[in-house]
Amino acid sequence: MDMNKSENVEYKHNFYKEIIPDTERRKISERFEVLAQREDNWDGYDSKKPTALTLKSAQHLFEDFFDSIISTGSLWLTPFISSDEDGNVTIEWSRENRRLHIQIGEDEVEYIQVWGINIDTEMNVDFLTRDDYLELWEWLLDGK
Repeated sequence: MDMNKSENVEYKHNFYKEIIPDTERRKISERFEVLAQREDNWDGYDSKKPTALTLKSAQHLFEDFFDSIISTGSLWLTPFISSDEDGNVTIEWSRENRRLHIQIGEDEVEYIQVWGINIDTEMNVDFLTRDDYLELWEWLLDGK
C-alpha cells in the first residue's frame, strides 16, 4: 500500500485520535473492574476497599482528564491505578524525576506533584480542579 504524505498524516492522526484512546480506555476500564472486586483488608493490612461512589467519581474524573489531554494531541502516558489504605482511588504517572499523583475520595480530589524527596521544597499538594489538568500534564511532560 503506497500512501502519499497527506494520507499518511491523516492515517497517523486517526490512529492516535481513535485507536490509542480506545485501547487505553479498555485497559483503564479493566483496572477499575479489578478495584471494584476488592474487599476490605485486600492487602492484608486492614486497608479499606473503594466504595462504589469513590470508584464512580474516580472513573468519571479519569475519563475527563484523559479526554482533556488526548484532545490536545499531547503524548499520553499510561498511569498506575490502585487504591490506598483509606479506600481512595489513586492514579499516578511518572516521567523522569517527576511524579503526578491524584487521589480521589468520596468527597474530594487532591493532587501531589513530586520532583524530589524533600516534602517542603520538592512537593506540592492541592485540591484538583478541571482547570488544573493541562497545566499539571505540561509540568509532568516538560517540567514547566
